[in-house]
Amino acid sequence: AEFHKVKSVAEQNSFDISWDLLMEPAYKNLRRTIYCTASEFKRFRQLVVNSVMATDIVDKDLKKLRNDRWNAAFHGSGASSSSTSEHKDDTVLKATIVIEHLIQASDVAHTMQHWHIYRRWNENFFRECYQAYLDGRAETNPADSWYKGEIGFF
Repeated sequence: AEFHKVKSVAEQNSFDISWDLLMEPAYKNLRRTIYCTASEFKRFRQLVVNSVMATDIVDKDLKKLRNDRWNAAFHGSGASSSSTSEHKDDTVLKATIVIEHLIQASDVAHTMQHWHIYRRWNENFFRECYQAYLDGRAETNPADSWYKGEIGFF
């Protein structure tokens, strides 16, 4: 938690693990397919970071930032861009914020599925969180607040 400055710790940890995996030599060809230049690498990394961070639905500051970016992309002055580069920037911003919202929606979609699907995914997530607690990777036992948290989630 200290390493990630206590903000979106689970999300940042997920990104770190997956990014380290992607950077392994075995995935060199995959990386070459995803990006070829330093600027494409930077853009890809930022898109992945934003997408993973979008799954943090608890952080009010991140939610406000996402909503502000949505408003800037779709309700701001970007629609009147005159230059090609400004138009491209507007398009990239719109694409990025749409992806973030799609990721966020998919992250909570299990709650809208059949009851058996919800229970299965919720149980799997609980077991993952509980194991993290037992392993010392989480500070609190999820059993202490799981029920209340699920009610709040809905």
